[in-house]
Amino acid sequence: MAKHYWKKKKKEAEEAKRVDQRTRKHLHEQFAEQAQLEMAQIAEQETARQLISEASQKLSKALQGKANNLQGAEVAQAMLSVCNEKLTACTKQLADEKEKSKRS
Repeated sequence: MAKHYWKKKKKEAEEAKRVDQRTRKHLHEQFAEQAQLEMAQIAEQETARQLISEASQKLSKALQGKANNLQGAEVAQAMLSVCNEKLTACTKQLADEKEKSKRS
C-alpha cells in the first residue's frame, strides 16, 4: 500500500512539473511576442517622426521666398497630418500593449 502511495505521489509530482514547464514556455512565448510587437511599434514611431521632420522641412521651403509654393505647402501639410495621425496611433497602440502585458 505504501508503495502504491509513493508511485501516485511521484506521478503527481511529474505531472506538476510538466504543467509548470508548459506554463513557463507559454509565458516565455508571450513575453517574446510582446517584445517583438513593442519593437515594431517603436520602429513605426521612429519612421513617423522622420517623416514629420521631412514634411516640416518641405513646408518651410514651400513657404520661403517670394513665390510661395502653395501646392508644395499643401502636400507638406498633408504629409504632416498623416504622419501625426500615424504617430498618435502607434503611440496609443504601444501604450495599450504595455497595459495589456501588465494585466497578464
